[in-house]
Amino acid sequence: MPQYPYRPELKKPASLGGIDFGNPALAPMVRMVAQNLRRATRAWTPPESISFRAVSVFFKDGESVECFVVEPEDNSPLPGMLYCHGGGFYLPLETPALELAAVYAQKLRVRVFLPEYRLLPEHPYPIPLQDCRTVWTAMGERGTEFHLDGCALLYGESAGGALAAGLAQQLRDKGKPIPCGQVLVYPALDDRSEKYPSTERYSGTVWTKRANAQMWSGYLKNGIQGPEGHAVPLRAGDFSRLPPAYVEPQGIDLLRDEGTAYGERLREAGVPVKVNIIEGSYHGFDADVVNPFVQTVLEQRIRAMADMLADHKNEE
Repeated sequence: MPQYPYRPELKKPASLGGIDFGNPALAPMVRMVAQNLRRATRAWTPPESISFRAVSVFFKDGESVECFVVEPEDNSPLPGMLYCHGGGFYLPLETPALELAAVYAQKLRVRVFLPEYRLLPEHPYPIPLQDCRTVWTAMGERGTEFHLDGCALLYGESAGGALAAGLAQQLRDKGKPIPCGQVLVYPALDDRSEKYPSTERYSGTVWTKRANAQMWSGYLKNGIQGPEGHAVPLRAGDFSRLPPAYVEPQGIDLLRDEGTAYGERLREAGVPVKVNIIEGSYHGFDADVVNPFVQTVLEQRIRAMADMLADHKNEE
């Protein structure tokens, strides 16, 4: 691996792109990894004053998607957050996402909903997006049951960034109420990665060029039905009337340039946006939530989200 100026405060990163997800012969291994991750999330113990539960959100046909809720222990009505996890559309929710959700629930006083959306290779686009939208809709329709009050945020990391940004565009296009903000952390936003210099410069870092290509190939294997921006956010033709955004590309990440490009498209369309490049950091660096540097970055995210919630409340 080439040597890059990683921050000394961070642990030496491990590659997330070492598994050949596109190799059918490795499908049993990928399923085993996914099963182990699912067991770990279900055994997770939340920190003091935070509770953790699973709910089933049902589709009209009777099928359901499981969703985890990380929330303050009190039952008072609170704003919500839909957290779209990463994993290249191949891997399920992991415990570091729950750790981050607990930080947000505690610091922002929000209820965080983490859909266990269906995965590749069996479930390409639009199924993961549909699952996330089903949970988002339930958050609104069952607001009293979920003890929600006020607005809700969309949050997405890595592949989940494509889901969060795509869902924001879909809600706008269908005339639905949009979130009070979108938070995109090292987001995957464009399948045309060859357009961006960071793809080649950081092709062998934590999230590899090979893994990125396999992710998009699998996600889009049935093509794009409907507006392109729902599937691939940077393919959109219209970036106006979208929620205010906080976009956080990592300095040593092949997705860096597409994150900044998305911020530029939003800014050009008149959408309030903050692009916060974290120099010296890498894809998935925030898994180490107790690291002092990670905590400093989390404070910046939390401040941005708190401002989104406050701005919405002031507009009511």
